[in-house]
Amino acid sequence: MFKIKAITKQHQTEDPNKVATSLKTILDSEVQEQKIGNENYLYVESKDHASLENLHTLFRQYKILDVARKVLRNNIVDNTTVFFVNKQVAFTGKINFCEEIGESPLGPIRIEITYDNIDHLIDWLAPYTKNGREIKLVKKFP
Repeated sequence: MFKIKAITKQHQTEDPNKVATSLKTILDSEVQEQKIGNENYLYVESKDHASLENLHTLFRQYKILDVARKVLRNNIVDNTTVFFVNKQVAFTGKINFCEEIGESPLGPIRIEITYDNIDHLIDWLAPYTKNGREIKLVKKFP
C-alpha cells in the first residue's frame, strides 16, 4: 500500500491560489479543501507511486539528498514517514525542510508518506551519497 498526503493550513490572509501552488510543488494533484472547526486546510493526496516524481526531482535539483534522507529516516513510525517543508519556499518551486512550529511564519506543509516497505522507498527517493553522488541507486520504485 502506498499513500502520500501534503496538507497545510490556509490562513485568512493567504491567497488560496498561492497556497495551492505551494502544495502542487510537492505533489501535482487536485487540491482539496477541508474545514476543521474554524480553520481551513488545503491538501493534496495520491495513492499513485508516480506522484513522488516531484519530490524525487526536487531533492536532486537542489542537491539535498543527504538532508532529505536524514529527515525521512529520522521520522519513520511503523511504515510511515512525516516531515515538514516551508510553504513560502514551496511557492517558489523549491523545497526547504523545516520544523513543525516556528520556522515558517504562515505554517509549514506537512507531508506524510506511507508505504509497506518504507526503507526501500527512502532508498529510491533519497539514496546514500558520497561526495555528492548517489552511490546506492535504486533505479525502480516500487
